[in-house]
Amino acid sequence: MDRHYLNRIVDLGLDPRFPPNLIATFPKIHRLRRIMDKAKLREGDRLFVVLTFDVERDYGSDRATEACARVPEFLASLRDVCRDITIFVEGSLVEGNSWALRPLQQRGIEIGLHGYQHELWGRSQWYLPDRPLTFERKRALLEAGIEAFQRAGLSRPIMFRSPNLVADESTMNLLVEEGFRVDSSLPSHRGVLPVPQSFGGLGGLVRIPVTADPTPSLSRKGVLPYYRFRTCSLRSLREMERGELLQYVSRVITLQEALGFPPHIVILSHSWEFLNPNVGRAPPDYCCPENFEFLRHLDSTLSSKFNVRHMSMSALAEVLAKNQCE
Repeated sequence: MDRHYLNRIVDLGLDPRFPPNLIATFPKIHRLRRIMDKAKLREGDRLFVVLTFDVERDYGSDRATEACARVPEFLASLRDVCRDITIFVEGSLVEGNSWALRPLQQRGIEIGLHGYQHELWGRSQWYLPDRPLTFERKRALLEAGIEAFQRAGLSRPIMFRSPNLVADESTMNLLVEEGFRVDSSLPSHRGVLPVPQSFGGLGGLVRIPVTADPTPSLSRKGVLPYYRFRTCSLRSLREMERGELLQYVSRVITLQEALGFPPHIVILSHSWEFLNPNVGRAPPDYCCPENFEFLRHLDSTLSSKFNVRHMSMSALAEVLAKNQCE
């Protein structure tokens, strides 16, 4: 059997979202749930909010050339979004959209690297056909992405988010070697704690995950049950009613404070989620330009209970690093 397919089978067996694997981690989940269940909606609590957008080909791993034709439309729409946001752009899309990216960066919008063409920067995943990159290929694509920023007249990227939130230790070592300072590739969908991690010691990476509730809820896909770690993705947030959303955020920040970190959430969106679906495709039915209005409504909802402060990813990294030094 091909080693890649064997590794996909192994990954399926290790995925914590499947009920048999939660038996070993149940004590940890029970402890976290007890902490989070103490959360109360205390009005005026401080909350740092980071809006992030992955700018990529339509519907994630679709690599067809025509699938990136509407990226300029999305970038143009960001002119009406607040400045304190962070976007992660596929390296292969940078030069062709430099006319739109340069003004955004001049307005203060942070731009990081989102792989080169939505490839796999970690081990084989059971739900992805992608084959892992070799170390040499990773280095070449990372350097190509950096060069694309330079040719486009943009500041050298210091932030990275891997496609599909899959990255391994060799990727982190390369990021440190190439001078990156912030990474947001931790696998939130697999139950990573919603707190930062460090990699590489002094001068290394601050790793800030997309926020997720690390205590799963039982869901079902077809006839198969699985556990879902609800992330702060656009899709998940749209599913929540107002009260559920506020309780979700309150639970997460209670855990963060109990672990000694400032309360914060990192929200993940994709460029194609804000455009009307392509004709002939069957994308998620929530994709539409009105999602920008949803983000404004989300901000209003959070501001009704918390003292919200929007910031970029690098600004949050500084706050978190300072907190750890105190």
